[in-house]
Amino acid sequence: MKLVLFLLPVFLFLSCAEPSKLSLGVQDSSGIQEIANQWIKIEHRFNNAGEIDEALDETLDETLMEFFLLLQKFQESGLYDTYRAIPFSPQIERDLFFAHPYADIPEFAHISDLTLIFKEAIALGDAEKARTVSAEISGILIRLLVVDRDVRQFIGFSYNSLFFALLIFIAVIILILFFMYYSLTRSLKREAEAAAFSHTYMLAQDEERARISRELHDTIIQDMRYLLLETERIGNTDDKNERETLCGKTVPMMSGLIIKARDICNSLIPPDFRFSELPDALRQICLDFCNKTGVDCRAEIDENIKIDFLNMEKRLQVFRIVQEALANIEKHAQAKEVIVTMRDGLNGIVYIGIGDDGRGFNSPLDKNGQIISGIDKSHIGIIIMKERAAILGGNLKIESEIGEGTLVCLEIPAKETINGSIIN
Repeated sequence: MKLVLFLLPVFLFLSCAEPSKLSLGVQDSSGIQEIANQWIKIEHRFNNAGEIDEALDETLDETLMEFFLLLQKFQESGLYDTYRAIPFSPQIERDLFFAHPYADIPEFAHISDLTLIFKEAIALGDAEKARTVSAEISGILIRLLVVDRDVRQFIGFSYNSLFFALLIFIAVIILILFFMYYSLTRSLKREAEAAAFSHTYMLAQDEERARISRELHDTIIQDMRYLLLETERIGNTDDKNERETLCGKTVPMMSGLIIKARDICNSLIPPDFRFSELPDALRQICLDFCNKTGVDCRAEIDENIKIDFLNMEKRLQVFRIVQEALANIEKHAQAKEVIVTMRDGLNGIVYIGIGDDGRGFNSPLDKNGQIISGIDKSHIGIIIMKERAAILGGNLKIESEIGEGTLVCLEIPAKETINGSIIN
């Protein structure tokens, strides 16, 4: 767009400028016509004199001197050399695309010599010689006027070609910019729609999890408790051996089911950040993970960390990322130690890390957090974590090697940033 705005003034300037002045950049070529007009006056006086006498000699002397000075001025102006340098055709009006150097340009030094010869013939009274020289000078000037006409036609054609070429160039630039703008707009629109869809989808997913959790608690767990009571009655049967066998199998099974169902409820229900802080929720999830898996899981959180800029929705996204990372460690890492870190970083960045000493894996993300490998079922959780990080306006990175453990890094800017600089 800036390029178009720059070219428009140039375009208007070229449209308003005169072709001959713009193209030549030298003295106006009207001097050629002036030379021809001056010679016409001389020739007219000579032809009307009838005979050569002293009065004619005196009359033509001053006029010939003016003509001679005009010739000298023309040769010194550089216009003559310019004409010789421009390729054009004497028949350019009939075939503008066939241009060649005009090799028939007369030599003005010869015209100057002929002028002196003409003046000498007048002084000697040699009318025949004067007429011969006059005709020769007239022929040269006629050829020069033809040269001037052809040059003007060539300049006009060149100017028009340049004009239309510039017009086409501007039109092409405008089309390219329009296409780029249209493509960029569509791309940004698609990204915005995808981000909005992902955002809505994950919020709906959390709401659905809460609903499922309530249903599990109100139905399945209650039913299992009922079954537990029923199995306990088996102990009152007459057959002692059968009663003990049934109870020994059923009661532990039902108790285990209740515990698992409660664990599901606890994992599905998001923390209520109206009554608890995010650091407390992260400490609790680490404690629950330790109790559930037997893996040493510690939360190292700065006491003075500033997370006031995170609303309840964003705190929930942070919690879900940590929860997903711990779930992946439980399923795949075979770790013996897990550390969840939360601290202030540089330039107002809040850093959250989940590291383990497990077996590691080949991450689908590069060092900048961009996807570099295909997505399969084992990587869906990572992609969801990345989408949650995008909602936070942050960046998710995963550093992992086979046998070297895994570190999940979440960086959240406290304020909007451009090129790493915080905008106040």
